[in-house]
Amino acid sequence: VLTAVITLEHQVKPVTVRIYTVLDGTPILTRWLEITNTGDKPMPISACYPWSGVLHTSSDLGRDLYSGAETQHYSIGYMAGDGWGQEGGFEWRSIKNTGVRIDGRYRRARHRHPMFVVRDDVNGEHFIGQFAWSGGYVFEFDYDGSSHKKLSESNLFFRVGMAAPAPLRVISPNETVKTPEVLLGMVCADFDTAVQAMHSHLRKSFFMPQPRGRCGWIEAGIGPEYELTPELVHQAISTAAQFGAEVFFIDASWYSDTGTTWGETVGDWDVGNRFPNGLKEFRDHVHKEGMLWGLWMEPERLGDKSRTIKEHPEYLGVGYEQKEHAGEELDGILDLTNPAIARWMEDQICRVIAEHELDFFRLDANFETGIIQWNKRDGYIENNAWRYYEALYGIFDRVRQRFPNLILENCSGGGGRTDVGMVRRFSHTWVTDWQPAPRSFSITNGMTIALPPEYVDRQLIGTGTSNNVAADIDFQARLCLFGRPSIAGILWPLNAKPNPVLLDRISHMVKLHKEFVRPMIDTGRIYHHTPDVTKPDPEGIGVIEMASWDKTRAIAGIFALARFSQRDFRLRFRGLDAGMSYKVTSDNTGSTFKVDGCELMYNGLDIRLGTALTSELILVEKA
Repeated sequence: VLTAVITLEHQVKPVTVRIYTVLDGTPILTRWLEITNTGDKPMPISACYPWSGVLHTSSDLGRDLYSGAETQHYSIGYMAGDGWGQEGGFEWRSIKNTGVRIDGRYRRARHRHPMFVVRDDVNGEHFIGQFAWSGGYVFEFDYDGSSHKKLSESNLFFRVGMAAPAPLRVISPNETVKTPEVLLGMVCADFDTAVQAMHSHLRKSFFMPQPRGRCGWIEAGIGPEYELTPELVHQAISTAAQFGAEVFFIDASWYSDTGTTWGETVGDWDVGNRFPNGLKEFRDHVHKEGMLWGLWMEPERLGDKSRTIKEHPEYLGVGYEQKEHAGEELDGILDLTNPAIARWMEDQICRVIAEHELDFFRLDANFETGIIQWNKRDGYIENNAWRYYEALYGIFDRVRQRFPNLILENCSGGGGRTDVGMVRRFSHTWVTDWQPAPRSFSITNGMTIALPPEYVDRQLIGTGTSNNVAADIDFQARLCLFGRPSIAGILWPLNAKPNPVLLDRISHMVKLHKEFVRPMIDTGRIYHHTPDVTKPDPEGIGVIEMASWDKTRAIAGIFALARFSQRDFRLRFRGLDAGMSYKVTSDNTGSTFKVDGCELMYNGLDIRLGTALTSELILVEKA
C-alpha cells in the first residue's frame, strides 16, 4: 500500500489542506483531505468536496468527431430510487452538456446508496466511485461538450461532496479535521470488471476484518410484527434450529412492555415486562441449539414515551425547523456532537452487549440520517452531521475493539445507511425493509453492485418485509444465495404443525448456501447480466451470476420478472474457464450433466421459464 500526500497552503486565507491518496494495488484509489486552520480565529467550512476536478478528458483522442446531440459521450449509472423500499434500483442515464447532479440524505431521501459508475460510451472506459460518508452528499458532473466542439476538445468535470446547511464545520485555531474518504477508480474494461475492482478494493484494504474470522452467517430472528411472548420466542428458536440457522436474535421490542409499540420506549434499554424472567432463558436455549445469540438496538434515538427522554430532554439534538426534536414518531435523535451524550450512548451499547452476553448485535436507525441538526459554535450555526458521524464511527470502532468476536449488523430502516463508511465497521448490512417479488430481484441486483455480496443481507420470509406476498418460495430463496441470508423464526402459528414442504425448501437453500456458496462468497466475483432493472415492479428477465476466483464453481440465477414474455433465455456464463470441464446441475429438475467450459461460456444453456415470478438456479462445479 502506498500513500501520496500533497500539501496546499492558501495564499490569502490561513488554511492548509493535505490531500491524501492511497493506492493498494487494485484499480481503486482512496482520497481524503486534512484541513488545518493555521490562523488565530475560528474558521467556518461552508462547502467541502474531498475529490473534484476533471474526471476524463478526450484531448488525446485525435478524432474528428463532434459532440452534438446525436453523440452520446458519457452515461452515468446510479441508484435511481431514494425512498424507503426503493433501494438498489440501478439505472443508466446520459450525461448531457447541461450536467447531472445526484443527491442523497439532504436534498433527497436517505435510501439511495452513495455510489456512481461513469461509462465512456465512445472509448469504453468505466469509472466507479463510492463516498464513505453517512450524512448528506452530492455528486455533480459537468460535461463540457457542446455541439460546436470536437470530442477531442471535450472534458467531463466532477465533484463529490458533503451536503448540509452551511457551515458544515467550524474549525478552531490550530485544529485539523479529516474529511470522509472518496473511493474512485477507472478500468479500460466492461461494467462487471469495474464492479469487481471496487469489491476487491473494499475487501482488501477498506473494510475491517470479519469477527470470528468468517462471514455469511445464516440468521433467524423474531420481532415486533408479533406480540412477543416467551412461548413464541422459544418456538422461533426451535424452528430456526430446524432449518439450519446459525444466529438467532430478538429484534425491536425486547425492551418494551406488553401492549406498547416498539418505537415508543427506545432509549430505555432494560428488559420489558413481556419477559418476566429476563432474557437468559432465550440465550441458553439458543446456545443449546448450537446457535449464536443476539439483540437489536436503536441507540441513537429516544422514544417519546421513554423514561430517558423525560429525565434528559437535553440529550436531544436541535432541528432547524423547531426548538428541539420532541421524540414524536421517529424523531428524538441524540446530539452525539456532545461528548458526554456520546459517552452515555456508548455506555448503553456496551452494557447491553455485556449484560446479555451477546454474540451478535443488530444496529438500527429509523430517522433521517442526514442529521439536520445544529449547534451554536463560535458565533456560527454549525450543522451537526460531520461531528455526529465522527462520534458514531468512533463509538463502533471502540465497540469492535472491546468485543472482537461480536458479529455486528448494520440497518437503518432498511437500507438507509449502506454507505461504505458505515458498513466498513460492520460484518454486513441490511439493505431494505420491503422486498416483495419482483422488487426483490432489483434490490439484490443493485445492492450487489454497490457492495460485495457477503455484506448484503437478503431475507426469506417474515419481519414485515412483504417478501412472502408474491412469487414461489424458490424465487425468493434463490436470491438469498447471492448475499447473506436471514429467515424469520416464525413460519407457522404458535403450537401449529410445521409445513414440511416449506421447511424443506428453506433447508435446501440453507444447505446450498453453507456448502456451495459460502466457500466462495467472500472472494468470488459477481456478474450482473441485467444490471439496469429499475421499475418499481421490474419487468422482463433478471440474471445474476457468482463465480469463485479460481473459476472452479459458479451459480447463476435466472428470474422471470413482471410482464414476463421471454420464455427462453440463453445463459452464457462469464466467470468460468473455457479450458475446464464442469458438472452442471439444474436446481429445478435436479438433473446433472457434464459439459466443457467453452460450451457454457460461448454457446450457453437454453433456460426456459414458464411464467412470471418463477426462476431457475444453475450450479456449476469443476468435473
